[in-house]
Amino acid sequence: MAPEVSSLDFTNAVTLQGFTIPSLAQRRAETEVLLKDGESFAIAGLIDQQVIETMDKVPGLGDIPILGKLFRSRSTQKSNDELLVVITPHLVRPLSAEEKAKLPDMPAAFLPAVADQKGKPSKSKGTPPPATPANQPEFVGPRGQQIPQQ
Repeated sequence: MAPEVSSLDFTNAVTLQGFTIPSLAQRRAETEVLLKDGESFAIAGLIDQQVIETMDKVPGLGDIPILGKLFRSRSTQKSNDELLVVITPHLVRPLSAEEKAKLPDMPAAFLPAVADQKGKPSKSKGTPPPATPANQPEFVGPRGQQIPQQ
């Protein structure tokens, strides 16, 4: 196992023709582990500690030698990030020649069928749903429509 994390590093950036191109900071860890079916393994330690210091000033007034400090503000933002990877292997046995792989089930329909909606009572009290011709699409649900089969 060899996890790797890359991030942009503006401290070692290069400026070409007015464009700032940051470098990449990479952190890696590499290990070999023997695990049985269902056992878990965790690896951590890819830590990223960043300190970003920003200085804002009022244009012109912030440049005055002594009084300029009244028109400047400095902020520091610290962040610590750690990558934690957890692995749990599950061994898969091969199928014999007589066995067939089970196909996944079809997903449920996004919208209910028109016939399902006709059987339900209307949300408004006492007013039946408006009738539509059989060859026109009928709106069902809040987001879509279903075209009747012909």
